[in-house]
Amino acid sequence: MDEPAKKLLYRFQGENYVEVVDEGDYRSLYFQNSVVQSRIFNATPAKLALRYTQYMMAASLLALPHPKKVLLIGVGAGALLHFFHQFLPDASVEGVDNSEDILDIARRFFSLPENKQISVHCEDGLDYLVRHDQKRYDLILVDAFNDGGMAKGIYSPEFFKTAGKRLSQQGVICCNLWSGRRKHYGRVRKALEQNSTSQVFIPVRRRENVIALLFQSELPWRSLYPAKSDLHRLNDKYSIDFKEVSAAAKKHNMKIGEQLQLWLR
Repeated sequence: MDEPAKKLLYRFQGENYVEVVDEGDYRSLYFQNSVVQSRIFNATPAKLALRYTQYMMAASLLALPHPKKVLLIGVGAGALLHFFHQFLPDASVEGVDNSEDILDIARRFFSLPENKQISVHCEDGLDYLVRHDQKRYDLILVDAFNDGGMAKGIYSPEFFKTAGKRLSQQGVICCNLWSGRRKHYGRVRKALEQNSTSQVFIPVRRRENVIALLFQSELPWRSLYPAKSDLHRLNDKYSIDFKEVSAAAKKHNMKIGEQLQLWLR
């Protein structure tokens, strides 16, 4: 099958080198060396195009099915904000990105949703958390990358320590990690483990992304591994393979004894 014709819409060299490219049914935001930062379907922007974003939302909604207060650190082209706008309209969402250039591109080329439900702010993610120390979030999503990989100021012990204090009682942090640089990944994973009570790490199939769920309480095993009928319902509702994500979480995190205890309940 022939690949769709590519049309360069925009190229910019600022803090990061970026390109906006139309590729048939979807539009992509690239960093240098053809690294995909974001991708959105032209006709259905709320349907998540990249597998790691599908894993992020599936993992988050298994852990916490109805988040009301959401913070997204790292807006990019706005794929996750489009998802919330259509599928979770009752959630109040704050999107934070430290690049005015990226936000300008998201507004010009990706119809970034901004309305009563969704507010977007140009600010460093850690500074935003520190400044809003009275706010509490049910879900904090972290997807802050630049052309060098995971943003060091965000994927740091200080950030995750502060983020943990901003969670509601049953709140969850969901992070997109990049395992391609092993030493950096190891340092980030250590910071996550030291600043949360329990964690789940879910490798994304055929990618070097790893999705991490962080909790300030015990792991909600039964929520992460619901009945098959519930997984099918979620698949249909959100157009995401929840069964695949749930199975990956179980395979890479749950010990045999824990699986037996869950089955016996």
